[in-house]
Formats: sequence, structure tokens, C-alpha cells
Amino acid sequence: MKLSVCMIVKNEEANIIQALKSTQGVHEVIVVDTGSSDRTVELAEAWGAKVYFYEWNESFSDARNYAASKASGQYIAMLDADECLSDHFFVNIGKHFERYNDVPAAIIIQNENDQESTRHRAVRVYPNLERFCFDGDVHEQLFDSVSGDLAESQDCDALIYHYGYQSKQYENKGKYERYLALYDKAIKDNPYNGYMHYQLGKLYYSNEKYAEAYHAFSRSAELAEMNRFYYPVMLVQLGYTLKHLGYSKEAYQLLEPLADQYPNYPDLAFLLGTLAMDIGKLDRIEHYYKEALNIGDTDKYSTIVGNGSFRAAYNLGVFYEVTGNKEQAQFYYRLAAKSGFQPSIDRLLVIS
Repeated sequence: MKLSVCMIVKNEEANIIQALKSTQGVHEVIVVDTGSSDRTVELAEAWGAKVYFYEWNESFSDARNYAASKASGQYIAMLDADECLSDHFFVNIGKHFERYNDVPAAIIIQNENDQESTRHRAVRVYPNLERFCFDGDVHEQLFDSVSGDLAESQDCDALIYHYGYQSKQYENKGKYERYLALYDKAIKDNPYNGYMHYQLGKLYYSNEKYAEAYHAFSRSAELAEMNRFYYPVMLVQLGYTLKHLGYSKEAYQLLEPLADQYPNYPDLAFLLGTLAMDIGKLDRIEHYYKEALNIGDTDKYSTIVGNGSFRAAYNLGVFYEVTGNKEQAQFYYRLAAKSGFQPSIDRLLVIS
């Protein structure tokens, strides 16, 4: 299988070597530079990448499509400079296209944040066919000209690690201001795009601007695109935003009726357990954390890694410890400790 890895870069000398190292063994690496003033181009060329130049026009889709036009491989994988392909990426991609020859792959993106890891799916690998192209200036999505709609895809176990949400990356590269401008433009162009309001809310939330995040998430909720995968994720983010603003009771009242609508989403059950703890609903704390454990971790929705496993187990341990059930507390702390979750290991040392 000939796989072309395509990258859009600008001033990425701190990241690009790590990304390029993860691409060893691919058919070719295409690097499209949009105006670097550092050593990004020099490093990419030294690594053996095919480097092209593109005048940035505020559209990620246009830049990605330009990069794809330079690819000669049978399949294309889009990779950002602050990302790395996982060790088994090529094996999993190969298995995918053996089974689904011309169907794009919705792979797993694992975001390594400052305090936790989150996962979501994105269509990043697809056949090098003219029918497929990206659309949208920001948070671009793959479209299929044959159907005239978003490209249909199949889930794939291939994984990419993403480091760009770490606070150091935002501070050093001015990502907040750049993305804020792009989101504002996208929303002005289409104020009824609930997904863009959701992304704007995420940007505010990640920068601890919770009042602004609340307004963005609320607008997304009003547009009620309930059949879209982002929608339940947005609702959970809205719940956390309300919690940060001191409205845990309101968040619980909003989300509790929705639990049955998303029975396979551990993050919703986990949040309801946390909100129940905040507002003193002792009879529901145990129920929702156990529900999160029963669901288990998911690759279907955007998720915080561990909300369906070690994080839920740890919080159950805390609940039982506080309520005086030492035996149950130790049981759930041990369960979380099996995943190497340090807070559980620390609590076991205290209560054993």
C-alpha cells in the first residue's frame, strides 16, 4: 500500500522532526509551507520530505487540497506538525483498506492535554481520488463530490497523537487569537452552523473563558443538530461550563433527562455523578459512576480517557471513603490503580 502523508505547516521547527520521525516507511511525505520564518522548511527538506509552498488564504481546506494534489500515493493521510502517527498506524490503516477499499477511515485522535488525555474520531485517511476533497475554512471536513455531502467513512483503529491543545502550544503560537478570528468569520458566514458554535465554545472553555463558552455552547444547543456526533459532546461541555460558573444544579437538571438518550456515552454518566456529588444527591452519585464503569471507555464519542474506567473507579473510591465504607473504597481504588492512576495509588497508601 502506497501512503502519502500530507502536512500543512508554518513555523513548526519545534515540532516537525517528531512528526516526521513517526512517518518512517511511508511512500512519501508532502510538506506544504504557508509562510515559515524559522527552520521548518530546512528541517523538512533535510528529512527527505517533498516541500511545496502555498500562500495562506485563511482556509485550511484549500491548503489541505493543495497538498493532496501533490500526492502520488494510493491513499492520503493528513497529519499536522504537532501530531505523531502511533506505532501500529500503518498496520491498522492497511487492515482498513483491505476491508474497505475506497472508503475513508475515521481514525482516533488522542489529544495529550496538560492534565488529561481526550479522544475523538476524525476522517484523516482516504483514497487518493478526485471525488474526495476538504471543505470549510476551519475544522474542515472531507466531502464526496459524488454524493454532494460529507464523505461516508468507517471507523478504524489507527491512532494519531496530538499535542497542540497543551497550554504551552497555545501561548507560544498564538493559536487562541488565530482560531478565534477563524471561528468568528465562519459563524458570520453561517450563523446556523451548530458545529462552529460548539468549536468556538471549546476554544473559550480551553482558555478558561467560561462565560463566553456558555454563550457559544448554548447557541449550539439551540440549533438542535441532535443527529450530529458532536451534539452530545457539546452538551457535556455545556454541563462542565455551568459547573465552572457555579451552576451545578442547573447543569444536573439539564443533563439528567438526557441520560437515557445517550446510554453508551460514559462521559455523560461520569459528569452526572460529579454534578450529583456537587449538589448533594448522594443516592445518584454511586448510580452514575457505576453506570460510567458499566459503559466502559468509548471510541464512538469524543471522550476523556478513563471516564469509563479508572476515573470513574477512583471517584467511587472517594465516595465510599467519605461515606465510611472502607472496604468498597479500597476495592475501587485498587481497580483504578490497575491502570496506573496515581491518585488511587496515593489513597491506597493512606487508607490501607
